[in-house]
Amino acid sequence: MSLRPPELFSRGPAPLARLFFYCALALACIVVDAHYHQLELFRKALNVLLTPFQTLADSPGQALQALGKAWDSQSDLQAENQRLRQQLLEQAPQMQRLQSLQADLHNLNQLLQIRQQQFPAGIIAPITGVARNPFTQKIILGIGANKGLESGSPVLSQEGLVGQVTTVNLFSSEVSLITNKNVVVPLLLARTGLRTLAFGNGEQGTLSLPYVPVGTDIRAGDVLVTSGIDGLYPEGLSVATVLSVQRDPVSAFAQIRCQPDSAVFKHREVLVLNRVQSLNPEHADWEQPDTASAPHSRAVRKGRKP
Repeated sequence: MSLRPPELFSRGPAPLARLFFYCALALACIVVDAHYHQLELFRKALNVLLTPFQTLADSPGQALQALGKAWDSQSDLQAENQRLRQQLLEQAPQMQRLQSLQADLHNLNQLLQIRQQQFPAGIIAPITGVARNPFTQKIILGIGANKGLESGSPVLSQEGLVGQVTTVNLFSSEVSLITNKNVVVPLLLARTGLRTLAFGNGEQGTLSLPYVPVGTDIRAGDVLVTSGIDGLYPEGLSVATVLSVQRDPVSAFAQIRCQPDSAVFKHREVLVLNRVQSLNPEHADWEQPDTASAPHSRAVRKGRKP
């Protein structure tokens, strides 16, 4: 008996035979399923078994698709963000102008309320600029003798006393602020009733009370109003708030610094009072001149000729 070495690989049916077998089996399955519908259960079971493999096979494509959507979404968000930034920059001047107009409107409404309640003969005047001399605390108004303004008329803002008219031209006028060195305002300390004088320091935002005795009851935070004793400024107008009080035992007077309440450089309009009205705020028989018919006329008394 001859011995043959064992075969390492078992060769089954020929590849062509297997091809014909599987093709015949596939055709048989198609015919049976088409005519008799006997493979529905087998199809469902096979679908259940193959679903995890299908999901695993589709996961790379789905991951790439999700990454593409995220990239597109981020690009769209960046583009939208850039567009909104440009739109915000374009609308910034309009918003700033709107805020400025709202502030001016609020200030104007406050001045109108003050005028209607206390000083009906006051004139609302626009601020057109500041004095050219930087060492003087003055502002320029856009009205003058054409609206009946007089030198010495008190000027108010919604916060309090601003100053007084010192120069009147035909179509403009100058107002010396209470911080001007040449302006002195008689004041009343609201808490204690102390009467004193406030002097301008020539610097924006500061007043001084040089003639208050060192032992006087006055402290930071006290409110100062006009006393009305000079007959120029109406009584009770808000003027300033005490910032600091320094007492030196060697000196007879305290060193007091005050901050004016009127923020005149934040507004565009002020209220100018008639001089006679400022002497007597309850005087109701004064009326505003008709500037259209008599541009240079002064205020006149009702029922009398000027």
